[in-house]
Formats: sequence, C-alpha cells, structure tokens
Amino acid sequence: MLRQLPSAIRQKPCDLGDIECRRELSDSLNAGLTERFGKASDVTLRDHFISRPDGSELRVRVYRKIGSTARGALLYVHGGGMIVSCIEDYDARCMHYCTNTGLPVVSVDYPLAPESTYPAQIDDALTALSWMHASSTEFGWDRDRIGICGDSAGGGLAAGAVLKNRDTAGPPLACQMLVYPMLDDRNTIPDPRFPKQFQIWTYVDNETGWDAYLSGLDDRQDVPIYAAPARATDLSGLPPTYIDTGTLDIFYDEDLAYAKQMMADGVTVEGHLWNGAPHGFDYFAFSSAIAAKAWDCRFAFLVEHLH
Repeated sequence: MLRQLPSAIRQKPCDLGDIECRRELSDSLNAGLTERFGKASDVTLRDHFISRPDGSELRVRVYRKIGSTARGALLYVHGGGMIVSCIEDYDARCMHYCTNTGLPVVSVDYPLAPESTYPAQIDDALTALSWMHASSTEFGWDRDRIGICGDSAGGGLAAGAVLKNRDTAGPPLACQMLVYPMLDDRNTIPDPRFPKQFQIWTYVDNETGWDAYLSGLDDRQDVPIYAAPARATDLSGLPPTYIDTGTLDIFYDEDLAYAKQMMADGVTVEGHLWNGAPHGFDYFAFSSAIAAKAWDCRFAFLVEHLH
C-alpha cells in the first residue's frame, strides 16, 4: 500500500479541456519516470513504417532482446488519456517488458486526440496487428502467439481493438493484457472513495480525455463499444485476458465490472486488485514492493501465453 504520491507527481491541476497544459505536465513527468526504469542494455530498438489502409504511414517501434528464443510477440498500445504521451515516453517500459519476458515488443505510434479522434487510434492498433501477422516470417515470431497489451488509455484502446478484431474476424490473438484500463466515458463524477491526493489522473482529466477522443461523434449518447468498451454487453469470444487495477484508482469500478463481465461471458481471466494502489503506481512508485509484485504477475502471464 502506498501512503502518498511522490512529490514530483503532485502537480497543479489543469482546467477542464486544457490539452496543452496536460501535455506540458506529461512531458515533464515522463522525462523523470524514464530514469526510474533505466534502459535495458540487452534490448535493441528499431522503427519501421507501415502502410495504413489510406496509404499514409504508421510508425511502429520494435524492441528485441538480444539472444532471446521467445516464440511469440507483444503489441503494445501506450497510455496517456488519449491526449498525451508517445512511444518515446514508453521506451523504458517496453524495454522492461522485453528484457523480463524475452518477447519482442511492437509499440504503435497512434495519433493523439483531439487532432485525431475515434476510431483512428484503434484502427492503427489493428493495422499494426495485421502487419505483425503478415511479417511473422521476416521477424521470426509465431503468428499464433501474438498478444496485445496497453495501460490506462492504451488499455482501453487495446480492449476496443480486441472487440473490433473479434467482430470483424481479424487475425487471431493469443491474449490481451489490460493494465488499469480506461474503459468508460461516463466516469466523470468524483467519488470520495478515491482521494484527490492519490489521483495522478483525475476526474477532470478523464472528462477532458474522453471529450477529445469522442469529439468526432455526432451523438455522445450512442458511443460505440469499440470506443468505450465498458458499454459492451457481450464480451464472449475474447482471448485469455489479464486485467489489473488499484483500489485507489478512479478506474477501479469500471475495470472490476469489465473483468466480471468477461468471466460471466466465458472468457479466461486473470485479475488482480492491488490494495492501496492508485493509478500509475507501477511506474511512479517503481521501486515499491507492490509495483514489483504487479510487474512479476504481468511477466508470468505473458510468458505463459506467448512463449
């Protein structure tokens, strides 16, 4: 259990709708967080540019552990509330997955909202997934052992992409990993169970992120399940799933409900509720015992399903 956020995390809040304020804070925060993880000396990275259906280019970054014999691969969708962050901010985290599991990690450089709105982000994830399947011989990974992972907003995007992939009979997925995912656009009313002093991502941030992401929709009362997976009523047919969240995370209720719905619909689910943990605990409190446990559980799940 964490007693408080590190002082470097506690920032002056941004106003509702102020995207640039959040991007400035994110840049500052991620610069320091990368130093917490360090760089894995046994992991290489290389950018590749692949074609979207409209002919434009999508960048993906491939991380590979030197000497690894892992058969599978992991597609990674980074977090950032739909509005901040980039694959460079996630270098250390993707390297952390790579060096501890041996799996190649493919990070997708999807565009941010509000400049690009739903469904651009999940379509990019699916474009990257199709590329991974088509490139399996070239890169030496088993197309039947490809999984998808995302944290926070990236977890929500991954969940949405998996639902769309299911409904369009897309390439098979061996598993999905949803790390405290952002799933429900309706979660904007403050709840006293989640103290403000533990909110690295606040209700105002959440409303701002969802408003930006869904701003291209004509009807916010009829949000597609691929945009906000918490709205889905049928989660059957999904791949084996890992999902976790902290008990002080404002996503706690929606994540727990999603896990329960998946289990009710026959999905194999490994769920973890981290007591006393707020959003993002695993990277801003990287050296804590609870973060170490969370990372170990994730590594074990990926090794089980993708090696």
